[in-house]
Amino acid sequence: MKKDNVIKELNKLNLLTLFGATVIGNIVVGYFIGKWLDKIFEKDKLFVIIFLFFGAISGIYNAIRQLLKEVEKVDKNERRKNS
Repeated sequence: MKKDNVIKELNKLNLLTLFGATVIGNIVVGYFIGKWLDKIFEKDKLFVIIFLFFGAISGIYNAIRQLLKEVEKVDKNERRKNS
């Protein structure tokens, strides 16, 4: 019984880590794309700000989408166990 609880807790930790990594990863990619475009077009942090915003929005969107898929999997497993 304790082993099942440990596995459930590790799965929750995995979801949290995945959520954070997805958001941070998209923000970092947005930053570097913005920095690169600022360098090409000789703008002062215009594209960095724009792409940081896009990175944050896309990161949150993708993380929530992944989270909903995982919740759906857990719900299916719970229904199977209860049936």
